[in-house]
Amino acid sequence: MKNMLSHWDKVYKNKDHNQVSWHQSHSTISFKWILKYTQKTDSIIDIGSGISILADNLLDEGYTHLSLLELSPTAIQTTKDRLKVHTSKVNFYNENILNFQSDTQFYLWHDRAVFHFLTDEKDQQTYINKLNQYLKPQGYFLLATFATTGPKQCSELDIVQYDKDKITQLLGDDFTLIQTTSETHPHPNGSTQDFNYFLLQKQ
Repeated sequence: MKNMLSHWDKVYKNKDHNQVSWHQSHSTISFKWILKYTQKTDSIIDIGSGISILADNLLDEGYTHLSLLELSPTAIQTTKDRLKVHTSKVNFYNENILNFQSDTQFYLWHDRAVFHFLTDEKDQQTYINKLNQYLKPQGYFLLATFATTGPKQCSELDIVQYDKDKITQLLGDDFTLIQTTSETHPHPNGSTQDFNYFLLQKQ
């Protein structure tokens, strides 16, 4: 297995950040759903935040309790520098989600394209345990993964594709599916990638 920290840090060190396959110039479905289902004072965490513009978009809307978790030191430092005028509103976690610990429980847990990299069932369960531990009762899990019509690999790593049946079966009775949709994401190289988005509420 690749060393995940060195793998992702190499990606962010060596690639133009606007040319990584998951880049968005403005967040789309995630942003709209967060605005719909949360208040601006709610605690929100973005898992695998990378150099995503989602935090910027939410700060522009007046959100005040954001947390960003990212494995790559290069990516998280880039985001810290970009958001330096908002330090009182953003917490940064530079670590692997599988080792995540916090004193905070979150009202919304956002993950756009981290969970689908967990191909080992034990790692999937560790992630779900963290989700259950740190997401408030009645809180929301907003997840985006590659669809069954999407890629089978990303950044030279295997992924797991999900549809609503597969994700709801994996999460079990602890979560209720509230909303789902699909998105054809434009790759900077001119191709497209099919994503599925799931919004689930913790019981």
